[in-house]
Amino acid sequence: MSAFLLRRLASTLPTLVGISILAFLILNLLPADPILAWSSEGHQPSAEALERLRAALRVDRGPLERYRDWSLGLLRGDLGRSLRDGRPVGRVVAEALPWTLLLNLCAVAVIYGIAVPFGLLGARSPGSPADRLGRGALLFLYAVPSFAAALLLQQLFAVRLRILPLQGVADPAGAPALAARALDLSRHLVLPTACLALSGWAFIARYSRAVFRSVLGREFLAVARAKGLSRWRALLHVAANTAVPFVTLLASIIPGLAGGSVIVEQVFSWPGVGRLFLASIQTRDYPVVMGLTLLSAALVLAAQLFVDLLYVLADPAIRGRLLEEA
Repeated sequence: MSAFLLRRLASTLPTLVGISILAFLILNLLPADPILAWSSEGHQPSAEALERLRAALRVDRGPLERYRDWSLGLLRGDLGRSLRDGRPVGRVVAEALPWTLLLNLCAVAVIYGIAVPFGLLGARSPGSPADRLGRGALLFLYAVPSFAAALLLQQLFAVRLRILPLQGVADPAGAPALAARALDLSRHLVLPTACLALSGWAFIARYSRAVFRSVLGREFLAVARAKGLSRWRALLHVAANTAVPFVTLLASIIPGLAGGSVIVEQVFSWPGVGRLFLASIQTRDYPVVMGLTLLSAALVLAAQLFVDLLYVLADPAIRGRLLEEA
């Protein structure tokens, strides 16, 4: 197992280096001057002040020299400073990262908690009116863009029914008690989580329906019923034997959730990494953009490594093969 982990970790390093180089090249191809874009938000400084600012922030150097300085700083654990407010990039990112992780973890829980039972129920009665209606609804949910779903959910639940907050993470009035603040945060989580989970929920539900249909008629289900297990315990037995495909699918939905967070966080004013990424691009805050790009790539690769470990634990054949190689 340790050799497997070392090989996987070694393979991620060239990927991260390639992503950082590509992101740096793309940022340097943008025509706008980051200092002019930043200074245009307030008063217009003189040409001499702009030159001094470029020298102080080291944006007057060539691309290769700036990438070398950024790489050396990264090796020391320094991602640079934001061009917008001068704070360390690590601190800026650390303030937004927990909000994005919370939103994505809730979305994964909603996707699997609803989609897998829904697919199991559809597999038990294929071709029924309820099954056909459910498949049509899932296809519709899969086709709806994230921004359109966000606006529809806001219009229905926040504007018309007024049962959920429209945006943000907390009530402006505030809540003194910890339990009240947790409840308020939960209410603000409902709409962005539902919007982020829609396409993944539809995809996993359709996939789980196909998987369960392929195994419901197999012999191990009849053996489970012959052992005296109830119908629902037998279905849980089926679910346990189909865990490997669902673990594999987790690696495919994580990048989608990371990309969808950019739109969802912007629409719902969620103070996460996606909203910070858009704001940094608009203000040409290149150090923050580079830090967020590298962090997003590292998190996706770490999540895929975690899925690979779950895959090894769920599949005895792969686990045995790794033990033989060790």
